[in-house]
Amino acid sequence: MKPWAPRSLTVRLALLFALATLLTFTLVGSYLYYSLARQLESHDDQELLGKITLMQHLVGKAGSVQAIRNDPHPFMDAALGHNDLLLILRTADGAPLLDTQPAAGNLPLLPLTAVDQTPDRKSRQNLRTSAGMPVRATALWGRIDRTGEQVQIIVAHNVSDSLAMLDSYRQQILGAALSGALLAALLGYVLVRRGLRPTRLIAQQAHSITAQRLDLGLDVASAPDELQQLVLAFNGMLDRLHESFQRLSQFSADLAHDLRTPINNLMVQTQVALAQPRSTEEYQGLLVSNVEEYERLARMLDNMLFLARADNAHVAVTREQLDCSQELQRIADYFEGVAEDSGVRLVISGSGNLYADPMLLRRAIGNLVANAIRYTPAGQAIRLEAQQQAQGSSILISNPGPQITEAAIPRLFDRFYRADPARSDSASSAGLGLAIVQSIMKLHGGQVELSRSADQQTVFTLYFPNQGT
Repeated sequence: MKPWAPRSLTVRLALLFALATLLTFTLVGSYLYYSLARQLESHDDQELLGKITLMQHLVGKAGSVQAIRNDPHPFMDAALGHNDLLLILRTADGAPLLDTQPAAGNLPLLPLTAVDQTPDRKSRQNLRTSAGMPVRATALWGRIDRTGEQVQIIVAHNVSDSLAMLDSYRQQILGAALSGALLAALLGYVLVRRGLRPTRLIAQQAHSITAQRLDLGLDVASAPDELQQLVLAFNGMLDRLHESFQRLSQFSADLAHDLRTPINNLMVQTQVALAQPRSTEEYQGLLVSNVEEYERLARMLDNMLFLARADNAHVAVTREQLDCSQELQRIADYFEGVAEDSGVRLVISGSGNLYADPMLLRRAIGNLVANAIRYTPAGQAIRLEAQQQAQGSSILISNPGPQITEAAIPRLFDRFYRADPARSDSASSAGLGLAIVQSIMKLHGGQVELSRSADQQTVFTLYFPNQGT
């Protein structure tokens, strides 16, 4: 915003109203002013043409130039009663014959219209006499019918009154324009302030919204039509903030719970060991147990760091063309021992290529396979399947096992969330695996979905778009 610009929207609109009114009044006033000036000028021209035609007629009836000099009364009588009219007659060589108002001063040289022509617009000029009198004048040649002698006829009209009228009119227009602009500014301020009253009501409602009352929202019905979209967008932002605050609160609680368990284990085991002297083997067992808890904490912190970096796009993604079958076989080989210990089989099907970061791809599939092994009953099989599509490739990991409730599905990819409220498996899982899978898919511009197949298999689908899509 410019330093001189008013910060108040009401004041700004009021000034704009004033400026628009001033501009309108000025344009209309200017039009009326020049229209009046043209009318006055046209009136003066008609009078000039009438008088100069009369003088031309009188010159034609005169006996001679000397007769005009000896008896100018017919010409003076024609100008009688017209105090604002100047009549000057001169001989062909410029010698003066008659000047009805010598006190007005001399006129500059004027172009003379021929005897048989009517003075055109160019021959009618606005001038000032040597005494400073403003006049509108014209001149033509007159010819005495009897002798053929020519006479210069100059007629001028004093326009001082017209100029004074125009000046007064101009001052009135200026005063009206300024007064109208001031009135428009005052009325505009009042009307705009009244018109913006709904925005102040919205602001009052917004002031009552706090971090603990994000679910209140703004009243859409009370907002004008022009502001309803803004109110709806603001309410949508509040809903997202409310959801984020709730997730953040739940995240803090889950984080505290998951960190408390290994720390409590470390503290209790260490306190028990220190309560009385122990043998070397007992101390070694304690250290081994502590190392397991430390490793668990390290994995948790590593996963949390990965998620934080992924959220802020600080994870470098190096994509390349990968063979789906080879990548799935590599995952199956890595989990072969764990699957045998759990009594489950890994079945691979499908082929094709996908465009992804190999390390992130293996981490995402590995998290899903590890999760599937944990919940698949012994003797059953986990299927890893690759599918090619027009715009990308999909990896499907399906397994039988306990069904996930509909209420748990929307939050299944939240951090530290477990579908089991009792957290019975918290020792082996921190609840970050699926959140990491979702972050990896976002980094690839893809998505992860959970569904149930016709044979009641739990199916996780990883969709990777093709290069450039």
